[in-house]
Amino acid sequence: MKQYIIALGLGMVLFLGGCGSQQAIDTYSFGQKVINVGQSEVIVDSPFDFGQLDRITANEKGQPLTIYAGLDKNYGVYVSATQASTGAPLPTLEEGAKLGQQALVKELGQTGANIPWDQEQVQVDGVQAVKSTMLAGANGQKIRFTQYTFINKGVLWNIRYSYSDSSQQGEEINQRVNGHIQVTKKEG
Repeated sequence: MKQYIIALGLGMVLFLGGCGSQQAIDTYSFGQKVINVGQSEVIVDSPFDFGQLDRITANEKGQPLTIYAGLDKNYGVYVSATQASTGAPLPTLEEGAKLGQQALVKELGQTGANIPWDQEQVQVDGVQAVKSTMLAGANGQKIRFTQYTFINKGVLWNIRYSYSDSSQQGEEINQRVNGHIQVTKKEG
C-alpha cells in the first residue's frame, strides 16, 4: 500500500515539469468530479477526469481509505477520504492536516524538517478546514502543493493540488480549480 502511494507521489514529481505556450483553457476539458464516501460527498473542480485507486482500501490503523488521483505533466489532483472504524476514531482536523502533510513529505522522499508548511484555518463550502501550502524542491524543480483538510459526515478529507512552479499552464489550471470544492451540507 505504501509503495503505491509513494510511486504515485514520485510519478507526479517526474511528470510535473511540463511547460507549454498554449493556454490551459485551450488544452484541458475542465469539469467536476463527484466523489461519494460513506455519508459524505464532495465535488471537486478539475482540469481532467481522474479515477479511484483500487489497490488501497485501508490505512495503517485499518480505517477504510478511499483515494482518487489524476495527473499529467502540468497538474495533479489527489483526494483521500478516511472513515472511522471500530477502535480507530478519526483524528482531529489539525491532526488530519498534519497526517496529510507527513504522507506527502514521505512520498517526496524528504524529511519534514526540510519542508516548511504554511497553514491557515479556512472555510470550504461552509465547512471548517485547514489549508496547507508549501513549495518543495524535487528533481531540480520547485513544486507547489496546496492541501485542504476537513471533516464532513464522518469522513476526513484531504484534497491536494500540485503543479511545477515553472509550468505556466499549471498556474493557469491552479487558478481555475484550486479550492473549488463543494461539500454536502449537514442535515438540519
